[in-house]
Amino acid sequence: MWLKRAALSVTTGINSVSRATNIVAMTVLVAMMLLTVADVAMRYAFRKPILGSLELSEYMMVCVVFLALPWCAALGRQVKVDLVVARFKPRMQAVVDSLTILFSLVVGVIITWRSLTESLTLLQYNKVSSLLYIPTYIFYLIMSAGFTILCLVIVTLLVKKVAKVFEA
Repeated sequence: MWLKRAALSVTTGINSVSRATNIVAMTVLVAMMLLTVADVAMRYAFRKPILGSLELSEYMMVCVVFLALPWCAALGRQVKVDLVVARFKPRMQAVVDSLTILFSLVVGVIITWRSLTESLTLLQYNKVSSLLYIPTYIFYLIMSAGFTILCLVIVTLLVKKVAKVFEA
């Protein structure tokens, strides 16, 4: 009983963090849209586009994708093709889903680790963007943070699926 309550509170906490990162991602998306509209308006009206708007949009896209990803996973909005698995019994479906989620967790941990090491390398070499001189390691850190939260969400999904395997 207490274990189930603890798991529920951990899941609630992780979902709250992923929801917060999703709000940040939506805010960055709105800022990116406003930047694009302003750039097009300036280009059309005054023939003077905003310097570095494309570069900023590219970096903003990194923030949008990797900060919204955990919330999508928490809601179960990931792509799922269950043409064959849908024909299995519920317990077997839970087993296959558990293995798939475990594989996703392994891949997510590898991506988190590699993006963090790449971020530290870019910080060490003081790598900046070509036009606006924005430090690029920050965006690898954002990617790593997003994948860290995604891995935590995946762990909660894995626990739910494994529980379903043993309860069925």
